[in-house]
Amino acid sequence: MISYILWALLLYFAYVAVHAVLKLNSSKGEGNLLVVGLGPRDTVLEKSVSAQRCGRAQRNMEEALFFFLPLALLLIITDKADGIALTGALVFVIARAAYLPAYFFGVFGLRTLMWLAGFVGLIMMALRLTS
Repeated sequence: MISYILWALLLYFAYVAVHAVLKLNSSKGEGNLLVVGLGPRDTVLEKSVSAQRCGRAQRNMEEALFFFLPLALLLIITDKADGIALTGALVFVIARAAYLPAYFFGVFGLRTLMWLAGFVGLIMMALRLTS
């Protein structure tokens, strides 16, 4: 289970990094990217559609981690991190890995399907915790 927690945290880092890069790249009209990146960012930069999508995906990942991490830790503490719980964690991590590109490229329906798959993974983990 610990490896799935680490993978989920690594995925979150990827979400944050992709969003930050796209946010800075969409500010090309604002001047030098280094100046924008290192400056105080007093003005709100216009974001590209891709940067906006990545920002929404990042916030969604934060919401998902709010449920995943406590479930995973409770499963470890209660010594129930096996079987359906591990499968649920794997489903969650794979679904969340596919969620960002599905959202970024705007593939109709795929983003929702990946969100649903991740939710099913969380339910699987919760079921093991209650058994």
